Amino acid sequence: MNRFTRTVCPAILSEKWEEWGNRYSSNRVRNPGFSFQWPEVNGKPLNQWLLPDLLAMTQHHCSYCDGYPLRLADKTIDHFRPKSNPEFYGEVCKWENLYVSCGHCQKAKMEEYHSGLLRPDASDYDFFRYFVYNYTDHTIHPNPLAVIADQERAEVTIEILHLNESGLVEARRMEYNRFFVSNPGLLPEIYSFRFILI
Repeated sequence: MNRFTRTVCPAILSEKWEEWGNRYSSNRVRNPGFSFQWPEVNGKPLNQWLLPDLLAMTQHHCSYCDGYPLRLADKTIDHFRPKSNPEFYGEVCKWENLYVSCGHCQKAKMEEYHSGLLRPDASDYDFFRYFVYNYTDHTIHPNPLAVIADQERAEVTIEILHLNESGLVEARRMEYNRFFVSNPGLLPEIYSFRFILI
């Protein structure tokens, strides 16, 4: 999970997100089985308008695991606060609730949510505040020097996003070797898992 700065809400969303959220909320209340569809804007689904801005914020990396490059099928938008939860129906198109996500993280997180789940664009977020990276086995763990509350948030984040799933651990090992052994000196932006390169 690499820190990024969220940009100002795009104009295409700023005036309509609440209206779209209210409409979705009304539909879900009337019909609990109602399925969310991105609203259309000028003949194109809203997610297609938003994806370029979301990708630019993360330098085309996954918001959560920092995987790169994202394949076409991986370029999905995750609702941080899940759209299936009645408490968050109104945030279904809220800019601050939308994150570009790879297939692994989208599948891992699904509709799960916990108030302690870390946001990589939070103003006080820093990888090393919450986590330590094990350069021997390429796993991620809560920072043992962090305050208990921060350790708990790190644990929740690792669990919900399955950040120590074997395939992801192996991908980090390969990327570490690629950076430090095969191609030292290349720009960090073109690597996955940039937090391990610091």
